[in-house]
Order: sequence, then structure tokens, then C-alpha cells
Amino acid sequence: MPGLLSLEWRGFLSQLRPSIMANPASISSELARALEQARRGVAQGTLPLVDLFQVTHELHQNGHQDTAIQLYRDWLAGPPSPLAYAAWFNLAIALNARGDSAGAESAYRSAIAHHPRFSEGHLNLGTLLERTKRPQEALDAWRVVVGYADPANAAERAFLVQALNNIGRLLEIQRDYPAAEDALTRSLHLDARQPDVITHWVHLRQKQCKWPVFSSSASGVPEAELMAATSALGMLSGSGDPAMQLASAQRFVRDKVIQDVPQLSGPAGYEHTRLRVGYLSSDFCSHAVSILTAELYGLHDRARVEVFGFDWSNDDGSPLRARVVAGFDQHVRIHDLTDEEAARLIRSHEIDILVDLHGLTLGARPNILSYRPAPVQITWLGLPGTTALPQVDYVIADPFVLPPELEPYFTEKPLHMPRTFQVNDRERRIGARPTRAGCGLPEEAFVFCAFNNNFKITQEIFQTWMAILRRVPDSVLWVVGDNEQVRTNLARQAELAGVPASRLHFADRALPADYLARFQVADLFLDTIPFNGGTTASDALWAGLPVLTCSDRTFSSRMAGSLLRAADLPELVTFNLRDYEEKAVSLAGDRARVEAMKRQLVDNRLSCALFDTPRFARDLEDAYERVALGRRVAAPAAEAAPATVRLPLVSVLIAAGEDCGSEAVLQSLGTALAQQGWPRLEIVISDASRGEALGEALEPLLGRSAQLRYLRAPGLDAAANLQNAYRFAQGEFIALLPPGDLFHPQKLAVMMGYMATQPNVGMVASWTQQMDAQGNYLAPAQGNGPLYPNETRIGGRSLGDLMLANSQNIAGGPGGVLFRKALAGPRFGHFLGRDYTALPEVATWLAVLAQADCVYLPQALNYAAVPASKGLDGRIAAQVEWLQLLCDAHQQDVYARNRALLHESLTSKLVSALMFLSATHEEVKRGAYELERIHAVVRQANTILLAP
Repeated sequence: MPGLLSLEWRGFLSQLRPSIMANPASISSELARALEQARRGVAQGTLPLVDLFQVTHELHQNGHQDTAIQLYRDWLAGPPSPLAYAAWFNLAIALNARGDSAGAESAYRSAIAHHPRFSEGHLNLGTLLERTKRPQEALDAWRVVVGYADPANAAERAFLVQALNNIGRLLEIQRDYPAAEDALTRSLHLDARQPDVITHWVHLRQKQCKWPVFSSSASGVPEAELMAATSALGMLSGSGDPAMQLASAQRFVRDKVIQDVPQLSGPAGYEHTRLRVGYLSSDFCSHAVSILTAELYGLHDRARVEVFGFDWSNDDGSPLRARVVAGFDQHVRIHDLTDEEAARLIRSHEIDILVDLHGLTLGARPNILSYRPAPVQITWLGLPGTTALPQVDYVIADPFVLPPELEPYFTEKPLHMPRTFQVNDRERRIGARPTRAGCGLPEEAFVFCAFNNNFKITQEIFQTWMAILRRVPDSVLWVVGDNEQVRTNLARQAELAGVPASRLHFADRALPADYLARFQVADLFLDTIPFNGGTTASDALWAGLPVLTCSDRTFSSRMAGSLLRAADLPELVTFNLRDYEEKAVSLAGDRARVEAMKRQLVDNRLSCALFDTPRFARDLEDAYERVALGRRVAAPAAEAAPATVRLPLVSVLIAAGEDCGSEAVLQSLGTALAQQGWPRLEIVISDASRGEALGEALEPLLGRSAQLRYLRAPGLDAAANLQNAYRFAQGEFIALLPPGDLFHPQKLAVMMGYMATQPNVGMVASWTQQMDAQGNYLAPAQGNGPLYPNETRIGGRSLGDLMLANSQNIAGGPGGVLFRKALAGPRFGHFLGRDYTALPEVATWLAVLAQADCVYLPQALNYAAVPASKGLDGRIAAQVEWLQLLCDAHQQDVYARNRALLHESLTSKLVSALMFLSATHEEVKRGAYELERIHAVVRQANTILLAP
């Protein structure tokens, strides 16, 4: 394993004994002798470092890593050596390779302690610290090298460049763009021939709106070389010349993409009854691609298409990811596979058409496509330009976004959609419309909105915007201010253009629904060129805001034009910046016309081609069938369009009794109504109080919220009242909300993220944070903290056995659980033919866990007051019911199947129950619990214990 040797010591490998290297068959015996000799040398303190490296290298090569690590440790425990730092360094690399991050860190620090100017030690330590989520310490480690490395020394200059590049890369991830640019600028001044560094440097300037982007004076690199190293994504805003964009993609393919590898699929295709379509992406999460495609996967006609998702995305637990994954027939994770392994896995599924949703953007794995795991491979959405990938056959487009004159600049053939190239999700929720004052905007001004990413803003388009502002005196420009540098640079550019900086207003990032709602307070969206808005432009149109665009000679500059044509607003498409400016000024002077466009967008939202997602799905399937290879047996066409796939409904149940006031119910209800990220929910309130106070308090809400259902059930006891709410619940999933409990705003979204993606999970449980009467969090009492310290998936029967063995509801109280209603059955608190009144939640959890697994989350998603202690009647009932649950579960072979363990547990519980019942016999005789049921369960327990 050459990587185990520092650069300084790799030359010693040439001194390996020829007899060992030349005769592989004798390695085992030779290595054993060499190891024994090395151990004697270590024991005597005479083993040279060269021999240590030689033997440990051979040990690693032959799979004896632990032996090599121990040999390093033994050597280091011997006589002091001025070269010990090198042994510590190699030990650190060996420990890191074994997954011992803590041991590796300690060894790196020992190497540095022995040699404070050991640059490789600082560099590797920083990399380890970054990987273990300690970015500030990583930066500090690399800055040590920057502090002492002498650029006049060639060896130190190489380490200095590497340290600066590491610093720049991590600072870019942390969004400290000015400092990142500064580090990379210093690196380029030391070595201008670093194409990868130039790629980042250019994009950093784009992200900061720092013009001119391609600055030779700032970088020390000729402009032609800056352009030559610009990424394919960066070039979409860097140049409006399609030839430049093609060249950038081709350079990436030449430098980064493997060629001449085995082709896994042939030209003939398969003979599937349904086309197998695979979607390939790392953006099946909260990402623009999923924002567009979330609805599509579930809408595919299963008579024509079988849908696969090949996924190496971050599992962010978002509702959006849950929807995407739920839309696949088969969801296949490939994050742990190499590119070749992933390609072979895709090939094993006989995918007819593989659709790559990445292009050449961040996180792409183009080498999967190089192996051609599918006979037809298509690019879509990820990069609005050519990928230049030799194994990609088609790009999904439309006649406007990719006209014939642009085709020579694409290596892919256009696969034209009849209306627009871009799909949209009709379930994007638009939040409550904010006020202009709440957004920091003047009430009467004409508000131009430009919410495209900052890196799409070029000096030319910004100057056009400033010309518009000068001509429309009562107008302002509202833009996204991703970072302070953007705000500073754009404000300065505005002042230079003769526009007061006060007429620029900057918006921070917001939650998706709130972000969409913002568009509603603007008057006109100003698009960028040469890189139009794609997802952002359709967001504006979905929210009802007209978009003014300028279409030019590239795919990326024609996207919004395609969307506007599909939204029936072709008059908002211009073809030069002069007309763009004139149109903006004209519309600002005709507010009635703008309002008419807004009404048109809202009225025609679900009927225009842009948002007719079911029709888009049919058009896309038609296109797939046109290019699929091989003979297919066509399935009969469905007579009716398939129903739209919708999110499952969640029912939140509030059982309000005589003992809870209206204030507690309203407080809990507010947290249910405020749920974010899972729009499909109903809230069922069953009111068992005898008065009308709660109904009167709820009356204003009932008229405004279609989600809310109110049931009057005066006089029902607590169990029957909860049963009443459960009986009327229509949701596939159930969450209980006891009056006074509070839901975390993302509770349902987080929990449904697991339910929607893991069909074998029947219950998601979370820890409940307890509060005092003033709402202050209380430290958990001994044994009442989270069940597990980390997110844990538990087998249902294992968790049920634990609950029964401990007579404790360790799965979680009523407000901390979400479960599938179908698994619980038609009655809440019913298990194996019996109703439970003291332990209804436990009975329900056991019913669910008998059929499915549970995901346990240690974070608090529910907040509740300290539960009141049960009265004596309740404690008697609980004793009996725990015993009953255990007996029934064993006799019906659901839980407690191990008879030996059961015998001990049941004996203990029976004795405890009898002692408790004996101490409370007077209360039992007075009717605290049904006497015959007590006799029955005691007889049942004795029968089990005495059975042969």
C-alpha cells in the first residue's frame, strides 16, 4: 500500500530485498522471517527506520495491517530517534485506513510534536479533522503550513500551495467566499498552472458578483487560460457563445472522464413488456432537480413504464425526498459502490433507458455512464447545455430551447418534447402572502424581482437592470443576497451606474413555502442572461408572478422562453437586451397589464401546458418509446389517465376531555396547524366535555381551516373519547396530540420521511421533551432520556418484547409516535381481541410492532408537561393490563416466545401484581377494576407457568 509511506520515505522501497520481491510464491515464509528479524531488532532497539518501513509495507501488502500497526508502536516505544516523526506519520495513515480516526489524530499530532515543520503531518491532520466534522480545526492545521512555508523553497512551495488550496476549498464550502478567493489567489500567484484551482476561483467570483470575473490582473493568469479552465456550469453564465460552452464540456470529459472501458449493454436492447426507465442522481433530496421532478415519478403510467431510481443522494430526511423515493417502483442506493460496480448493478436490472439528472454539475458521476449500463442514455435538467459525454445519446429538449441552429453545439441528439422541456411539480405549497413591509419593501413602488442565483448575474445584465431603474423612478430591484460580498458589490455597482444603493433590496433564503409566497408581493421578475432561470422562473410563474426574459443563442439562455411559451405568455420573451429593457419599462408603466398577467397565471395555473404534469408524463413516455431499442410488446393503453399520485394523509387526533381547558387544546392545535413540509393532514378533535366552551373557542378556526374536524362527544371517558377520534380519522397514518402537548414544526415531515421511504416501518417514535408549567425544558430524570442516542431502526417484535419484559412503554408516549392505521386495526387500544383502557397506547404499539419495524429518533419532536401520576384506580388497571398483554402475547405466539425467559419474567410480574392487588384489595372490592378480569388473568398466568 504505497499510500502508507510519506513522500519523503517512498524512495526506500527500492531497497526491498530482491528475493522477496522477485518470488511471490515465497512471500509468506520470507515475510515471516523478516518480521521475526524486525521484532528482534525492535526489542534490542537496533531496527533502522528503513527496515521498519520495508517490513510494515510488506505486511500491509499481504493483509496484516494490525501486525504492522503493532510493529510501529513497538518501534516508537524504543529508543528515541530524530526520525520518529516519520514513523508516527506512517502509523497515523495506517490507523486512519483501519477506521481509527482518534488514534490517527493522536499519531499525526505526535509526528508534528517531534517535527513542528513537518508539512505533510499538518496537511494530513487537517484532512482528518475536516472528515471528522471539525472544519475550524482543519483550517487551523493548514494555516500552520501557510505560516512557515517558504515559497522560495521548491519543496515547501508545493506544500504551501496544497495548504492554500485546501483552505480555499473548505472556506468555499463554508460560504466564506472572499477568504476562499484570497487563498486561491495566493495559490495561483505561486503556481498559475492549476486548472482545477482556476475552476473554483472563477466560480467564486461569479458567486460574489465580482466583475470582471475573468481578471488576469487579480489572478495572475491570462484570460484565455481562465476561460479554458472554467467549469461547464460556470461557462453557462461566463459566455453566451455555444461553442465556448461545448469546448468547456469537452475539456471536462477529456480530463476527468474515463474512456475505453467495457460497454455493459449492447445495441439490441431488451424485450420488456414495460420500458424500464432508470433515473440517476445524487439530488433525490431537497434540491432543484427534485423540486421539479417530485411528482413525475409517481405519475408514470405503470402499464408502459417501470420506474427505477439509482441514488447516491444525501438522505436528508426531507418530505421532498420521501415523495421522490415513494414514486419509484424500485429505489436502489449506490452511494457505497464504485462507478463500475454501480454500472454493473444498473446493467443487472436490464434498464432500457437511463436518464442522468446531473450532467456535469457538482456531485456528478459521469464514469457510470462511460460503462454504458443501458442501451439508451439520456441527459436531462442537471446541466442546461451539452455534456459532451460520448456515451450519452439524447438530451431532453423542445424545439424552442434547442432549435436546429444550436444542434451542432451538442454531442447529444435532441429528444424534443412537444410543449416544453421542463417538468413541474403541482404540489409545491405556497405559503401565506407576506406584506411588503414585512419584506422590507416600499409599499407603493414597482418591485422588480430577480431571484436567480447570484452567480447567474453578469455585469451586462446588471447594467441593463440599472438602466431600467433609472427610467422607472418609483421602482426598486429585489435580489437574493447570498452573502455580504454580493450585497456590497452590487450596491457599489448600482452607485457607479447612477442608482442609489437604497433602491436595491436583498432577500435572505427562506423555507420553500415562504420563498414561493414572496413572489406574490413583487410586480415583475427580471430574468438573467446568458443563464436564465429554470426552477426559479417556474417558481415565479407557479406563484403567479410574470417573468420577463431574454432568449439568445444557447440552451441556458432559452429556458425561461420555453417556460413562458408553455405558460401562454410568449409576449414576455425578448431576443435582445434593448427590447428587454423597453419591455420592462413599458410594463412598469402599465400596472393594469401586469395585474392581468398575474390573474392569467393564477387562473390558468393547472390548465396551461407548463403545469400540466400528467400530460407531460404521457409526452415523456411517448418520447422514451420513440428511442427505446429492441422489440417491445406494447401493453394495452389505459382507457383513462392514471390518477395523480398524492401524498398520504396524516390524521392528528386531539381527544379533549372535561379535565383539559380550551387554552391547552388551542395551544396544541396551533402546533398542528403550523406543521411544515407535509401539507396533507387533517386534525380531528373529539370533545368529551359537557360544556360548549371549546366549541365556541374553535368556531373561528373551523370556518377558515379545511383541515380541521370537530366532533362533539359529551360524557365519554378518556379511552372512549380517543376511540371516537380514531374511528373518524381518514388518514393512512395517525399521530396523537394530547391537549397541552406541542409538536415540533417539522415533526410530521421528519417522521413521514421514514414512513414514505421505508415500507417495512410501521411506527416512528421520538423522545418527548418534558416542560414545566412555564414552558421551560426539564432535564430528563434518571432513565427517562432518549431510548437510543442515535437514530435507530428496531425490529418490531424485538421492541415489543422489551416493552413487555420491562412493563414499560419505552417506545414512547402518545404524543411521540406516528403509526400506520392499517396495522393498528379499526379500534385504538385493541390487541389480540381485547380492548385496553389503562394502556391503550401500549396495546396499539404492540399491534403495530407485531407486523412492522420501528424507527426511533432521539431528538425531541414532541414537548409535554410532566405527566400526572395515575390515581390508584389507574395503577391497579395498569398492573392487570401489563399482565394480560404478556399472557396473550405469549399464548398467541406473537411476543415472548422464549419460554425460559418468559417463565422468569411472568413469575416476577405475577408476584408483583398479586402483592399490589393484595395491598389495594379494599379498592378492588369497591370496583376500582373488574374483579372477574383480575381472576381471569391470574388463572391465565398460572396456566402458562404450570404448563409442561
